[in-house]
Amino acid sequence: MSRTIFSGLAALVLLGSSGSHMALAQVGVNGVQASGGLTTAAGATASPNPTTKAASEPAEMTGMLVAQNEARARLGVPTLTWSPEMTAKAVATAKAAATGSCSSTTAQKVGKAQNASIFWAAGLRRLGSRTSLQDISATYLISRWREGLADYDVATGQCRTKSGNCEPFSRMVAPKAKAVGCARVICPNQAQIWACQYSE
Repeated sequence: MSRTIFSGLAALVLLGSSGSHMALAQVGVNGVQASGGLTTAAGATASPNPTTKAASEPAEMTGMLVAQNEARARLGVPTLTWSPEMTAKAVATAKAAATGSCSSTTAQKVGKAQNASIFWAAGLRRLGSRTSLQDISATYLISRWREGLADYDVATGQCRTKSGNCEPFSRMVAPKAKAVGCARVICPNQAQIWACQYSE
């Protein structure tokens, strides 16, 4: 009898263990090769069990959620959570923004049309006309968007001007925003586009 109970418990432990590894494998897949030679980084997948902890940002986005919540805390607005749904929207936005020559102009137009915050960075020219990818972290990107505070009217929650980083900043600190998802696309010319989408 006790041997049967022990065998049953061992099977449950093994099943629980393999389920955990499967979930970790899904969350850990960050790089996805997209059509047209674009490389994208997406967010974590949603857990089917609502009692498990909330989805977390993927490794490539490390620091993104904390940096955005720090900016929100300074204005006294509630923190954001990471959203796989918003991440999927951010991936689609970043891919659309990377079409054609993957230019800053196209990226900004797509971001505006999709009501997304966009950050574009050109590839770096090296000797021998080789272009390489800039090393940009999620926390650096948020520090750039935080520069938008200079044009942001805290009382109205609106940008005084449409220039600079105010619009991404205003989306990031919007009191009604509850969740965020972000993604990055690396273009064949080594330019990169970061996109964040917010849900209310």
